[in-house]
Amino acid sequence: MNASNEAARGTWERKAVGQDRANGAVAGSPEYFERIRAYRYGYETPFIIETFRYSTMKGKRVLEIGVGNGIDAVEMMRHGAIYTGLDITRNHLELTRQNIDNNGLSDQLAGLIEGDLMDTDIPDRFDVIYSFGVLHHITHESDYLTKLKSLLSQDGELRIAVYSKYSFFNAYMIVTWFLRARGRSLDDWRSQTAEHSEPGNPVTIKIRSRKDVQKTLEKSGFRVVRYEKRGFVQNYIPVVGKHLKPNGPVLTALAKALGWYHCFTCSHLSENK
Repeated sequence: MNASNEAARGTWERKAVGQDRANGAVAGSPEYFERIRAYRYGYETPFIIETFRYSTMKGKRVLEIGVGNGIDAVEMMRHGAIYTGLDITRNHLELTRQNIDNNGLSDQLAGLIEGDLMDTDIPDRFDVIYSFGVLHHITHESDYLTKLKSLLSQDGELRIAVYSKYSFFNAYMIVTWFLRARGRSLDDWRSQTAEHSEPGNPVTIKIRSRKDVQKTLEKSGFRVVRYEKRGFVQNYIPVVGKHLKPNGPVLTALAKALGWYHCFTCSHLSENK
């Protein structure tokens, strides 16, 4: 496992991604998962289920790269997905298994795999490969995407979200770094702000334009068939923001210009859909 993955794993073994959203609930408890789910789909990223078309996953073999607390895993399985999850962090995999068991969905679980994709032999092929907020943490992303392509069925889809350069949240991180970082690098500041890493041990974060991400996808053999820019939350707008619907027309419109996530759906480059 390379050094960047070791840094990420160290951060998330200590504290699962999104754990702060549980507001002190005991990790692994039903309340823990429900609070994180409510925050994820009710405030932070309410667009996920629609944008990534979970409704199309019934009976499909789905591979998720980076499982977190299993929130998306459970939702995809509720929509009928036959689910496999891969993560470098044992903590995430254990929480995901517990979340799946708590929801009575174990019969739809094909497997949970610990490790770096590049060092892991996965004999299956998948109808959907899904990854939300993970690929931008991988230094060897191009090699990773090439291997993902080899795991995708001929008419399958890669559905991913990665961080956007031209976004409100990235601008916020740059401004606060300038005002408060006190000599620390921007990469270190972004990692602490966005990923809650320890100072001096940053997680790799790539923050790019749509054009740059699309170029990387195409070089790896993918064709972009759908794109949305999403991720503009109520708290970005003082006073009146709390009165806006998290997935409503105002925040959705603002996200098209200043959203935090590039959301791509891709097919094999040779596919003409």
